[in-house]
Amino acid sequence: MNNIGLVLEGGGLRGAYTSGILDYFLLRKLYFKYTVGVSAGAIYSASYASRQKRRNIDIILKYLNDDRYMGYKHLIKNGSYINTDFAYKKITYDISPFDFETFANCDLEFKVGAFNCLKGKTEFFSKKDFRKTDDLLEALIASGSLPFLSKEATINEKIYLDGGIASPIPIVQSILDGNNKNVIILTEDKTYKKDPLKLQLLINLYYKKYPKVAKALNRRHLVYNRTLREIEELERKDDVFVFRPSEVVVVDRLEKDLNKIDTLYKLGLKDAEENYEKLIEWLNKA
Repeated sequence: MNNIGLVLEGGGLRGAYTSGILDYFLLRKLYFKYTVGVSAGAIYSASYASRQKRRNIDIILKYLNDDRYMGYKHLIKNGSYINTDFAYKKITYDISPFDFETFANCDLEFKVGAFNCLKGKTEFFSKKDFRKTDDLLEALIASGSLPFLSKEATINEKIYLDGGIASPIPIVQSILDGNNKNVIILTEDKTYKKDPLKLQLLINLYYKKYPKVAKALNRRHLVYNRTLREIEELERKDDVFVFRPSEVVVVDRLEKDLNKIDTLYKLGLKDAEENYEKLIEWLNKA
């Protein structure tokens, strides 16, 4: 499947839908040669690249409500709502080991987007940037560093926040990388449109040290909704195959209800199964 990209939206725990889609791909041994994701989309695609089916959803269902995973005490103590030492490192190395060897050796160009706070644009990391295992984790942490709920991440003396700030659905990056056809996994249903953030003056004040972060946050709804329109146009041209939840999503970005999350994961599995033959037909024509 050369020149066909797999593009993954973020969305926090709404990414359970993405996890369901990717696990179905793994079940059917459908392996793309290019993925690009931001935030949760990047995190979940890592386990797709390491060929570890159910790893993401099992971690969520088992540890999401574990006090070590996330909560306001971590935000107060360490500056981040998600406890990165536990959620990214302890789990990855000790509790549910990530298969770094398979990840490194799989025939897949893997890209992770994070927002450069000083330059005001999304930058993308790839396998060549991951010289050691921690490099991958640091890129994923940067990509998932939610504004207001995370401290800024530092990589090579550059300051980053969540990749979804300016590239919520990184289809443009995939096209720039030479993929003229793309499969896109969204985490909201077809009726969804993003509203502007409230209290824009407070956003400007909070990120006065990084005015390009504030500017991007205040424009994020415009970028997101424009990207949706562009995707719809690409659909009409048959240049993309889009997975989006077939039901209205009731899972919040920082959802705590495990039943809701598991239901959304199963919806991803269901939507993938029901559309799989159409997808294969589309891929064969691409």
